Amino acid sequence: MTSDLDDIRELAEDFATELRRKNRSQRTINGYLKHIEYFRAYLAANELPTTGPAITREHIGQYIESLLTRTNLRTGEPLSPEYARGQYRSLQQFFKYLETEEIIEVNPFDRMTQPDAPERQVPVPPLDALKRLLAECAGTNFEDRRDTAIIRLFLDTGCRRGEIAPLSVDALDFAENTATVLGKGRRPRTVPFGDKTRTALRRYLRVRAQHPKAVNDEPALWLGKFGPMTDHGIGQMVERRCQAAGIEHIHPHQFRHFFAHNWLDNGGQEQDLMMLAGWRSRQMLAKYGKSVAVDRAKAAHRRARLGDQI
Repeated sequence: MTSDLDDIRELAEDFATELRRKNRSQRTINGYLKHIEYFRAYLAANELPTTGPAITREHIGQYIESLLTRTNLRTGEPLSPEYARGQYRSLQQFFKYLETEEIIEVNPFDRMTQPDAPERQVPVPPLDALKRLLAECAGTNFEDRRDTAIIRLFLDTGCRRGEIAPLSVDALDFAENTATVLGKGRRPRTVPFGDKTRTALRRYLRVRAQHPKAVNDEPALWLGKFGPMTDHGIGQMVERRCQAAGIEHIHPHQFRHFFAHNWLDNGGQEQDLMMLAGWRSRQMLAKYGKSVAVDRAKAAHRRARLGDQI
């Protein structure tokens, strides 16, 4: 027998409480809750049960299949397999929690496998495009100084957008030329930056000091017209700057791929890259900058000149 307490919308709030206890970031929690709500909406629309104990493997399979055949309402293009895989993983963790709490007797994800998705290579932005992007922000007004500092910090540290966006002024250390960011799993790490980034940040801080929010002791580093910028706002800024520069759109995460590729291409050690990027798995080394791995291999071969030594 089930009750309203077993409705997955109610159970999702309990799941969120557990995630907060585990010190998961609010962004991560919101992602789980969004996917669970999408699933519940699908169940309700198809007159399927929405209570945890009544949901079966077949219900989940039907939902994943619907995602793989659905189109984006804005573009008309099919949703990517990665989108379905992301929702699969979120629901899998949710039902694992329900099983642990003994809310369900049988986990419908047992012996299920996530949908296949071809690995997509993220293109590394060409150097010329990045130079044009920075040139587009070369003015001296508040937004130019801010946007230059944001883009240079991305390129110089390889940080994620979710790490750059919530930075506070106090996170910057100009004695060491470092920034302290909060990475995945809410793990802090310190990332260094170079002289050009330092100059861009110092120039921004000088104009930031005149911002109305800064006068009111706002701790957030990045300020917009109405207050602190969000990670979404930073993404919009990059898109707007790319359009103005007349270059192909660059997603902020591509800066991270550029950083990883550049590091390896210049002979940087893989272990150091893992520490700087906040990775625990060496699998990430293969993923980032993979689209230009062949170019790095060719350049290494030319440097080695193996055939010429015989």
